[in-house]
Amino acid sequence: MEKRISPQRLEFLGDAVLDLVVAEELIKRSNAREGVLTEQRKQIVNNDFFAQIFVKLNIQPFIRAAFSYIPSVKDKANFIEAFFGAIFLVFNYAKCVEIWQKLQMIMGKKSKIKAGTYLSSEERESKVRFRQLYADLGLTPKNAKSVLQELCQKQGLEIPKYTVIEHSGPDHNPIFQVKVSGVIFADPPRRVLSAIGNGSSKKVAEIKAAENLCNQIFLEYITS
Repeated sequence: MEKRISPQRLEFLGDAVLDLVVAEELIKRSNAREGVLTEQRKQIVNNDFFAQIFVKLNIQPFIRAAFSYIPSVKDKANFIEAFFGAIFLVFNYAKCVEIWQKLQMIMGKKSKIKAGTYLSSEERESKVRFRQLYADLGLTPKNAKSVLQELCQKQGLEIPKYTVIEHSGPDHNPIFQVKVSGVIFADPPRRVLSAIGNGSSKKVAEIKAAENLCNQIFLEYITS
């Protein structure tokens, strides 16, 4: 093995390792089909979540860099990937799994993975009913925001509304919190459903909010 491996090569390796770690976890926890598992993995293995880990662990003081260096979300995510690449090379895959599980406990992410096998009987009935409606409407695969809009339009409903409810953080690394709400189903009772999403931009936060709402109503979408 080469004595010194570039950060970019470690990022490449770490990205692959994390994909495998999370894929294995999802397979063991869920009986969902391949497409759903892929989307669940994308909700976990992404730059925003890795950047949150970076911040939570207060890693920046330990990085050797210029005094004025301010890491972007992508930079933070790259560091986490490189870290797992290094752990894999120095130790082994089992150590990567162990560390990932500890990070999930710290971040509270594991409890958010909702696999089909853990649905209540009421949720399973709703899932079947909703999926039949989606099939009858002939919805086409697209990102969460677009498929929600299509669902509403095909039922003659107003499209969901997105509202910025919080904007925090410095200008170079902002955090947006967006709420999506609307009447999603035409059949009575017509209830307003809503969800919240966070992101490094208003657009990203809107997509996250839409994805969270889609998850509530078992509406499949493609992660962009």
